[in-house]
Amino acid sequence: MDELVIFGTGGHAREVAQLVADINLAQPGRWQLLGFVADPHAVTRIAKPLPAPMLGDAQWLVQHPAVQAVIAVGTPVDRRDIALRLRREQPELRFATLVHPRAWMAERVSLGEGSVVFAGALINVDVSIGSHASLNLGCTISHDCALGNFVSLGPGVHLSGACSLGEQVDLGAGVSARPNSHVGDRCVVGAGAAIAGSFSPGCILVGVPARAVRQAATSASV
Repeated sequence: MDELVIFGTGGHAREVAQLVADINLAQPGRWQLLGFVADPHAVTRIAKPLPAPMLGDAQWLVQHPAVQAVIAVGTPVDRRDIALRLRREQPELRFATLVHPRAWMAERVSLGEGSVVFAGALINVDVSIGSHASLNLGCTISHDCALGNFVSLGPGVHLSGACSLGEQVDLGAGVSARPNSHVGDRCVVGAGAAIAGSFSPGCILVGVPARAVRQAATSASV
C-alpha cells in the first residue's frame, strides 16, 4: 500500500479523494490516503468537510519524503506553479498518477506523472498526455492526440483524432475539437466551444466555431 497526500482542499481535491476511494474498491489496499495539505493562503470557495485529515502546508511533504503526492488544483497555471515549487523544495518527491477504474485507455497511451483521469474518460490509441494533466468526467480523446503538461479538460470534452494541446491549456466543459486542431500553450477555451484549426498561445477562445477574443492572463513563475 502506497501512502498518498492530496495537495488542495477545494472541490477538485474532494473529487480526487473520491477517485482514490474508487481505486481502492477496485484494487483493495492500493492507496492509503493520509490526508490533505495546502498553502496557508489558499481559499476554498465552498467550505465542505474533507474525507481525510488536514495535515498542514507544503512543509509537511518535506518532512515526510516517503509519501506520494497529487496536486488536486483545477487551474492549470496554479497546478504548474505548485508542481515547480514542490519539485524545487523537495527534488525527490514522487507524484502519483491516478486513473479511475471506470476509465478506459487503449494501447500505446502514455500518461505523465501526477496526471489524473476521472471516471468515464475514454482514451484511444497512440495518445500522449503530459505531466499533471487533469481529464475530467466523460472526456473522450481519439487517436494520435498529444496533450502537454498541466492540461485541464473539463467534463465532457471531446477531442477528435490528431489534435494537439500545448502546456497549461484549459478546456471548459463540453468543448469539442475537429481532427488535426491545435491549441497553443496557456489558451483558455470556454465551455461548449467548438475548436477547428490552429490557435496561437495565450488566447481566450469562445463560441461555435471557436474564435479568439483576447489574450489570457499569465502568472509569474514561483
